[in-house]
Amino acid sequence: MKDILIGVDIGGTAIKIGKFDLQGELLHKWEIPTDRTDKGSRILSDVHRSITEQTDWDDVRGIGFGVPGPVVDSVVLACVNLGWKHVDVAKEFSALLGRADVFVRASNDANVACSGEVFRGAAVGKKNVAMFTLGTGVGGGIMVDGTLVDGKNGAGGELGHLVVDFDHRLPCNCGKHGCLETVASATGIVNLAKLHLSQSDRESSLRHFSDFSAKRVFDCAKAGDGIAMRVVDEAADYLGRVTAGVMLSLNPEIVVFGGGVANAGRFLLDRIAIKADEYSAPFAKDTPIVGALLGNDAGIYGAAYLVR
Repeated sequence: MKDILIGVDIGGTAIKIGKFDLQGELLHKWEIPTDRTDKGSRILSDVHRSITEQTDWDDVRGIGFGVPGPVVDSVVLACVNLGWKHVDVAKEFSALLGRADVFVRASNDANVACSGEVFRGAAVGKKNVAMFTLGTGVGGGIMVDGTLVDGKNGAGGELGHLVVDFDHRLPCNCGKHGCLETVASATGIVNLAKLHLSQSDRESSLRHFSDFSAKRVFDCAKAGDGIAMRVVDEAADYLGRVTAGVMLSLNPEIVVFGGGVANAGRFLLDRIAIKADEYSAPFAKDTPIVGALLGNDAGIYGAAYLVR
């Protein structure tokens, strides 16, 4: 009986793999390194080999992949971190399997994280969900009526590249200036803090460090540091604006924040919620804004949900 789902979360340095039953219980998980040589040409075969060592394919109903790049109909259009360009994950992995009785699907990693939170995390039972992933960058996943939104070019949910800082102070890796990612990601919060420090003579505990992380900024803000608090409030304001835009355009039942920056918890989320309510009033107020529950496992849960 085919009673196993496989979820694969492909990252730039490691690939997380999870084996689940049909109800979404995680049975086993493991990691393998990501081989990015030769434009990532061996990644799918490495995944196939690793799963074959752990699982009988006769038991597997389907396998889902989360990939850090735009994906349309399981085709990765481009993925700089892996060296992929127009990779048909479903077709290529099915060819490795050599069988047609295992369903294969792929989607963007932030969309997959959103699916994971719907499957077994903070948004269980919800069909209209928006998720932000606040890490090195800012990702986004959108689910409408139970279906992930990929969009025409796989750019559905690319919330991190909405321009919110109209002074265009900080450059983004996408080539623009002022994207949400430049002022609300882990990297963006550090850069925003350095910008505030350079423009003020005000005392700050952040000046005692030659280098610091976003976590340090939050720790200092929680301790009452003035500049750190201004940085957190500014980042929350930008996130609140984009969240309000999502509320007014999609009217989700819940908005979920995950990723390392979201580990700041209600200290950040409450500030975002206040701004989101302010900017979305009076039409979409009081949408719950919550932290993700699955942590680094959201990707494998969501990838399994793709095929469930």
